[in-house]
This record gives sequence, C-alpha cells and structure tokens, in this order.
Amino acid sequence: MREYNIKIVGLGVMMAVSTWLADWVSAKLSVSGDAYLGLLYLVVIFWSLRYYVSQSSVSNPNQWVRRAMISSMLRMLAVLTFLLITVLNRGKADLVFTSAYCLYFLLFLLFEMSEKRSNLRPDSNNGPQKGNA
Repeated sequence: MREYNIKIVGLGVMMAVSTWLADWVSAKLSVSGDAYLGLLYLVVIFWSLRYYVSQSSVSNPNQWVRRAMISSMLRMLAVLTFLLITVLNRGKADLVFTSAYCLYFLLFLLFEMSEKRSNLRPDSNNGPQKGNA
C-alpha cells in the first residue's frame, strides 16, 4: 500500500506540474483553479477507495471482488458528482477544465488498472477443464 501511495501522489504532482507548465507556456490556454482542485480530489478519491479495498478483511475471495466492484461504482459516482457540481457552480461551460478533469480521470484510471494484479474471477482456476476451452 505504501508503494501505491507514493506512486499516486507522484502521478498527481506530475499532472499538476504539467498543467501548470501548459498554462504558463500557452497564451491561449487559461487553466482555472478548479482543475487543480479536481486533481487533488481525484488523488484523494483513488487513494481512499484503494484503502477501502485493501484493508478489507474478508475470508471469501468473492467478497473481495464485490468490494472492488463497489469501489469502482463509488469512484465513478464521486467523479461525476464533482464534475457536475463544478460545472453548475461556474454557470458556463469551461472546456479547458472539463477536458483537463476528464483527462486526469482517464490517466488515473489507467494507472489504477495497471496496478491491479488480481484475478476478478477467483474461482475460475478451481473448476474442471472444459474440452473446448
């Protein structure tokens, strides 16, 4: 879990620095503070849901899979809720914030998928071999 913490914070810092550099270099691009707040929010959401799944003391592997699936649904709900609240509070559509936030989410999701080392079908190796499988 400690290695994951270091990686997710490092990824968040790299994204924040690259966004700041893009904002600083480009005269046409103006990144609002909401993008940095959204980035911090994504780091917290991904870390807390990973903590929720990794700290589960379940005896049945299917319960762990259920907990992982619930965390995926909670992640999507939390990300969309933040996006909706921010867009509604701004009063106008901000394409730079929305595209940056969606890009951040996709990059964090790719990172999360690359960190998954578990088989989501734990009982798939226990059954008899089928003839055409």
